[in-house]
Amino acid sequence: MAEYSIRDLENFTAIKAHTLRIWELRYQLLEPRRTDTNIRFYSDKDLKKILNINLLYMNGLKISRIAQLSEAEITERATALLFSEGREASELVDSFVRWIVELNELEIVRKLRSLYELHGMEKLYTEILTPLLKRIGDLWQVDTISVSHEHFFSNILREFFIMETGRIEPAVQPKGRLVLFLHEFEKHELGLLFYYYLLKKRGYSCYYLGQSVPLKDLQQFVEELKPDFLFTSLIADVSQSFLSEWMEQLCAFYPPEQIFMGGYQLVKHSELIPNSIRRVHQPADVNLQ
Repeated sequence: MAEYSIRDLENFTAIKAHTLRIWELRYQLLEPRRTDTNIRFYSDKDLKKILNINLLYMNGLKISRIAQLSEAEITERATALLFSEGREASELVDSFVRWIVELNELEIVRKLRSLYELHGMEKLYTEILTPLLKRIGDLWQVDTISVSHEHFFSNILREFFIMETGRIEPAVQPKGRLVLFLHEFEKHELGLLFYYYLLKKRGYSCYYLGQSVPLKDLQQFVEELKPDFLFTSLIADVSQSFLSEWMEQLCAFYPPEQIFMGGYQLVKHSELIPNSIRRVHQPADVNLQ
């Protein structure tokens, strides 16, 4: 079972830790446990509850009113908001969700391959997989699927990306050399794998280092290879102090204007990202000229 500090909850919700403590004391919305050294921590159940409370709060429901609701009512209202008419996914996304819940690997792989052959990887990723991954996150939040379901699908998707990327013949005359990596606390690899496929398809010589790369090892690799560009993604919640120090160290040994960076943390902590770094929100943003 995962354990979260109140700072972790703050990062997930953008609600200040001070406010969370007030809600906890005044309305008994959370019931943290304590370690042997009397440090408070929160469970997955607590995280889901505060995410749902935050959703209701951000949609205009006063915290005093939320506190009067049972946990089942909070979940029910959050579910209604997450899957209201304006947010409903396509029938195709719904089908994938059903196969994930059923652990139907065969059907998932068959459909991925047929969609890839019909539309290509870029359209598959942006129009189908991105909304699907968002839906999976929403379903986890309201206890419809488990982390195990999420990991089951993520590993299928990871294998699919790797297999299709492996089919691409390396360019005889590469347009440039590019290193793809994630920092040492980052394990969300799917977006990086998609861009690995995309850039290799576009004729670049790609060096894929993957997840959890310590900065000192990246520096050594960069000094040896002397690549034209770096590509990374910031998904996992990290502290501002870590991100600020990491960005400073990265830009100290590699020019920021030659770094491509995407991910949720890029938006959340935009003030910590140098303006010269190339921000990636969609495939069209990866222009290496």
